[in-house]
Amino acid sequence: MERAVVIDPSISGISGDMLLAALIDVGADPNILKRLSEAVARVIDGVESVDIGVESVLKRGVRAKAVRIKIVEKHLEKSGADVIQDVEAVADEVGLGGDAKRIALNAIRLLVEAEASVHGVSASEVHLHEVGSADTAVDIVGVAMALESLGLVEAFFYSLPVAVGGGSVKMHHGLYPAPAPVVLELLKRRSALFFGGPVEEELATPTGVAILASLVDSFTKFLPLIRVEGVGYGAGQKDFNTHPNVLRVLVGRGDEFVEGLEAEDIAVLETDVDDVSGELVGYAVEKLFELGAKDVSIQSLYMKKNRPGYTVKVVSDLTTYPTLVKTLISELGTLGVRVFITKRLRVPVRERRVVDVEIGGRRYGVEVKVSTDYRGSVVVAKPEYESVRSIAKELGVPLRRVLREVQRAIEKLFGA
Repeated sequence: MERAVVIDPSISGISGDMLLAALIDVGADPNILKRLSEAVARVIDGVESVDIGVESVLKRGVRAKAVRIKIVEKHLEKSGADVIQDVEAVADEVGLGGDAKRIALNAIRLLVEAEASVHGVSASEVHLHEVGSADTAVDIVGVAMALESLGLVEAFFYSLPVAVGGGSVKMHHGLYPAPAPVVLELLKRRSALFFGGPVEEELATPTGVAILASLVDSFTKFLPLIRVEGVGYGAGQKDFNTHPNVLRVLVGRGDEFVEGLEAEDIAVLETDVDDVSGELVGYAVEKLFELGAKDVSIQSLYMKKNRPGYTVKVVSDLTTYPTLVKTLISELGTLGVRVFITKRLRVPVRERRVVDVEIGGRRYGVEVKVSTDYRGSVVVAKPEYESVRSIAKELGVPLRRVLREVQRAIEKLFGA
């Protein structure tokens, strides 16, 4: 079973220091903080001193870890390129491994790109204010170090919906309603699930959301199927009367994984109809595909009073399925659609390649669909029908003969 991590920002949002604290609470080596503080002080311009500590606190009856960061630094306005360079320099100074370093760099690049998009400039031109502080590098590199300490850099990451808070956020350019524009941009880029509240305070910070967006493989409404091995709580700085200000992290092993395959959340839609013609069903299928259905299938069945009918089954992502439900109702006149939210495992890498094949003394390039798992092993290699058909017509030979020759070439090349 694959290692799995569930990040739960549905309680009180997320910040970089809350995630770092939760990972330390679940078992990451706290000594990484000393190495981190020394590295930041050595390599980031303008930083005079860094003190990073961790302590146990109680948040509305919930025991949690809190990371306290004290940085004395000169105010230097930095570009996006400067901040990326700072994170990379700190990552190198603490000796992050390749996978952990990629986590850190992906997070800071995503953050800079989101800032640039909000301000309408390129990533190299954007000038950062709040994000330009050295504590951004502390949060991002610290989380990467903690994940490396726990052996989780290659785990499968889930996130529950993000509580973004409410009210106004004080920024360099003035007051903005929560969530801040860059937070909203980050959430939009990953199609992340989020909601307002439960308090009128900023709960989701740009750095915290950038780390989350760069890590997470699947945003889900509910906890996934997982065997929990550890739970960590990271405390935020503020205290609320309504709820514990904590971020929860679950670490364990997922029962829904198959090695080498990719898991994704899908919606399966089903409806039964018995008063529509085949032409109407065919038109509905075409429209469903045009609107983004991943797959559509039709099954014949007998319904009440032995009337012949159809079961229409549609596979969709979680964003598109409401539109497809409305389409089923409007096009087929059905009064109800069954909706099942589930997961499917699929071969993750699919590409088209051209295979050189000799047929009838002539050489042809045949287009082949090749699917491989995460280990690079070929699972399926299948020729495109139209490519094979055109060769058979040109040579005036049976399609079966061309398929046999192409299949031999595929087996020789891919072993599939």
